[in-house]
Amino acid sequence: MLVRGEPVVRGVLEATLEELALVGYGALRIEDVAARAGVNKTTIYRRWPMKQELVDAALHSVTVARIIQPDTGSLRGDLLEIGRHMATLMSSAEGQALRRILIAEERNPEFMAIAGLLRESMDALPLPVIEAARTRGELAPGLESVLPFQVLAASVQHRLFMERRGIDEGYLEQLVDLILLGALAPDKRK
Repeated sequence: MLVRGEPVVRGVLEATLEELALVGYGALRIEDVAARAGVNKTTIYRRWPMKQELVDAALHSVTVARIIQPDTGSLRGDLLEIGRHMATLMSSAEGQALRRILIAEERNPEFMAIAGLLRESMDALPLPVIEAARTRGELAPGLESVLPFQVLAASVQHRLFMERRGIDEGYLEQLVDLILLGALAPDKRK
């Protein structure tokens, strides 16, 4: 059951993302977000006293908050699940808007500080998957643990945004298998 405030919070965060995509971070005004969300600006200020906090929450709502940690029992299965999720998020309207905002605002130090916090949160997400893979003995000794996830993300982004091609299951399986050939412990390679 939804708490009465949840639809309001969701509406404000969606309105924030829409305003960010429309006017950018520098020109974003709480009054405009409130009007778009159909709430009073005091409703926003009560929960997010500063614009930075509101934008941070909005960005987290379409990235970190939507990620479900896979637990398939294998690093390959987990990487495939993560790859599917990445492709879905990056292909969505929110994901494309987020990408445009990050590019457009790269010279705004206040916004880049928010983006840095978001990146730190995103970098921490694969840690449970990495720990599970390490416990199962799947990762090669000395491997920088986040590297398979970074390669996966970079490849998905390149395919979607540079090549303008979709991500199908065949491509994703080939990509994950390619990544794992260098990441699996020698006794796990077959």
